[in-house]
This record gives sequence, structure tokens and C-alpha cells, in this order.
Amino acid sequence: MTIHLYVLKQLLIALAFAVGALLCVALPGIAISTVTKLPSVDVWILLRFLPLVLQSLTPYMLPLCFVLSVVAVFGRLASDGEWTAILMTGRHPLTLLIAPGVVATLLGLVIFGIVSNDLPQLRKKERALILAATNSFVQNLRPGKTSIDIAGLHLIARTRDMDTGTFRGVYLRHAGGSDDQLDRVDIFANSVDISVHGELLRVHAVGIGSFDSNSGSYSRSDELLLNINIAKRLGVRTETYERARYLTSTEIRERLETAELTPKRLRDYRYTLQYRAALAGICFVFAALGSGIGVLMRRGSLLTAMAVSVGFGLVYYVCNMELGGKLGHNPDLPPWLGAWITNAASSLVAAFFLRRAIRR
Repeated sequence: MTIHLYVLKQLLIALAFAVGALLCVALPGIAISTVTKLPSVDVWILLRFLPLVLQSLTPYMLPLCFVLSVVAVFGRLASDGEWTAILMTGRHPLTLLIAPGVVATLLGLVIFGIVSNDLPQLRKKERALILAATNSFVQNLRPGKTSIDIAGLHLIARTRDMDTGTFRGVYLRHAGGSDDQLDRVDIFANSVDISVHGELLRVHAVGIGSFDSNSGSYSRSDELLLNINIAKRLGVRTETYERARYLTSTEIRERLETAELTPKRLRDYRYTLQYRAALAGICFVFAALGSGIGVLMRRGSLLTAMAVSVGFGLVYYVCNMELGGKLGHNPDLPPWLGAWITNAASSLVAAFFLRRAIRR
């Protein structure tokens, strides 16, 4: 028991360091990505949005951090002679996988809970925050600000009324697009008022002059009203949330039992349930893989061992999403095959490295 507790303690410490290091590397990029998505985002909304991004990455980053920690711990055990000393006590090498198995179980449960219950709701939460950020930006423009660039709308004004927020002497351009069913708008206006109504950014322009560069003609009109769909213009899909990726596992099971589904939707639901289980189960494969690589690389560079393990993890995720997804949605194959085939292939690779490590 003492040996298992010792290995478990080393794994937890290494895992904590790996997660901390990954956060230090990833957080600046996540923050920059968030700022590009949210217009003139304030600190409070940024702090609310960052956890959603981190939560969406957790099911993929935790296993990578875990395999890194296993490689580091077993590599150190091998290089310091502790691996040999433990085996000299008469223990079978596979018994040393008990501690990684315990950690893999805990991580698997966490990941399964996230992908089954939390991730399906993130898209809705992200959409709500983007709309809230846009509304906050429009309603709380700083004093003296006379320009706006948001949701495809570009506005420059000569002055702005501090009491009503009305822009005066305005040049306004909107690229239009099929999402909003609007043509391109390129005008000058005496005044423009902007407000947010639900998911619509409403632009009311008065005293309009427009120039047609093709014909060279100049025309005037009294007013123009634009309704711009914020969510669509900012890249947030307005789904009906019937796809499996937007439903919790409980909701999927309920629909499988009660709803009449098309064959395509039925396959999507069944594949998603299996995919979520497979995503959590990969932690056990990474436990075997990391221990085998760590022991085999005991005389090599630890950086090389970590690069090999991370590279394997990235290959796994790419194959699982691309190959597994295509096979899982193939009507000629059972849905579970696409979800688990990458795990099965990865298990064979992990078994190969672990067998080499034990024989050495």
C-alpha cells in the first residue's frame, strides 16, 4: 500500500504542475480569442466568458496533462532505479498501474460528467454572453466615443449627443449578407440611433444621403431602419438545438425512448452517447501508454518522451473526431464502432509500449 500511495502522490503532484503549466500557456491565447469574439468586452464579461472556454477544453486537455504526468513519474522512477527496486520486491510490474488507474478513474468520471451535462449547454451560454456583451457595449458607450465597429456595422460620427446617445453627422456602412437578408448599406445620415432588442441590433438613421458608385447618382431619403441579427453576424449559430451535441445525455436517452426520430437523427444520438463514454475511457489507455513510454525513455530525454506522448494524444483526438465521426455516422456501420475504434487502436499501441517496458 505504501508504494501505491507513493506513486499516487507523485502522480497528483505532476498532474497539478501539468495543469498549471498548461493554463499559463493557454490563458493568454484564450483571452485574446475571447476579446475578438466579444466587442469592446469589459472585465466582468471577460471573467464570465473565460470559464466557458476553459470548460470546453477540459475534456481534451485533462487527458493530455494526465499522460504527461504519467510519463514524468514513471520516467523518473526508472531513471532513479526505483522501478527496478520495486520489481525486486517480487511485485508484478502491472501492479504499479493501480495508482494511475485510480487517477484515470477519477478523471474519467469528471470528463464524462462534463461532456454529458455541461458541454451541451456551453453553446447556449456563450450565445447569451455575446448578446449581453453587445448590449452592454451599445448601452454604455464611453463619453466622447463617436465610432462603432460591431456585427458588420461600421459607423463614424462627427459628434454624439451625451443625453440621448444620438450620433450626428454620420457615415455608416453595413456589409449586408444572407444571414440578415440585407443588402449592402453605404450612406451618410444627419443622425443615427442604435439600440439592442433581443438578438437584433436596431439602427435608425434619419436624413439619409447615398451615393451609387456604379451609376454616379446621388439620392436622398427621410429615414432607414436596419435590424441586424447579432448572433449570426458574430458567428453564433441560431440552432434549434435538436442536434445531439446540444443535448445532455439524459435528454438524448429520453428522446430515444419517447420521440419519433429520423434514421439520421437516431444514429447521431446513439453515436454521441458512445462517443462521450469513449472520450472518458481514453484516460485508462493514456495511463498504460504513459507508464510504458516513461520506463522505455528512462535513459533518454524526458522532453522527448513528453513530446511523443503529447503527439500521440493529438493524433488520437484528430482520428477520433475525423475518422471516428465519419464511421459513426456511416449508415452501413453500427454507431458504437466509430466511437470506440480509435480507443481500440490506441489500446493496442499502449499495450505494445507497456509490454516492451515490462520485458526490459
